[in-house]
Amino acid sequence: MTISAGNDIVDLQSIDTARTSDPRFYSKFITGPETGLRSLSQLADMPTEHFVWLLWSVKESVYKFEQRHNPGLVFSPSKIIVEHITPALNMAHATNGPIEGKGFDEQPCYKSTMAFNQHTFYSRSIITNRYIVTVVNNRDHFENMYWGVKPIDNSSPAYQSILVREFIIKKLGAFFESNQLNIIKTPSGCPILHDGLAETTIPVSLAHHGQYVAYAFHLADA
Repeated sequence: MTISAGNDIVDLQSIDTARTSDPRFYSKFITGPETGLRSLSQLADMPTEHFVWLLWSVKESVYKFEQRHNPGLVFSPSKIIVEHITPALNMAHATNGPIEGKGFDEQPCYKSTMAFNQHTFYSRSIITNRYIVTVVNNRDHFENMYWGVKPIDNSSPAYQSILVREFIIKKLGAFFESNQLNIIKTPSGCPILHDGLAETTIPVSLAHHGQYVAYAFHLADA
């Protein structure tokens, strides 16, 4: 079983709601059968912008998951097919501070199943009135997947990049006795966790958008 990590976050305060709801926009990455998922009674009342960016975040997360082992992969969201969505019973409530978790048993989340390159993927997505955050795995188990979301006060790319690294390294410090953890991107843009000069085997994924940063990492199954 391939171990990897993939995540994404969408700051709902940074999107153009009118543009998002225009079929000329979302049809570029959402297929006809996928739009039909909204006809499910449990999703019928979901705002269009939430539905569109939920699917985007799922597809982006699958791409990040696969890119780790396929550096030449090109992001083609229309080829990543969302086959099923199980709605959350309630919308999660955003807080003013960071939220971190291991797995998603304690969180109201949307569960999706996706097909890509003859493989099946599974996701967990939390939707609040402020953001959508998604984590993907190639097993329908997330008990060893760690994740976090944090609001920041500056949306410049350089600041986002610094803050998301500080965020995940602080969490990873609980599993390492080293103070030399750092994250280096490969030429293809995939983040790799290093301990000093040595590359670790723990897959990490980073995301940022607007005034939010998010991480995910997967510890090997026991």
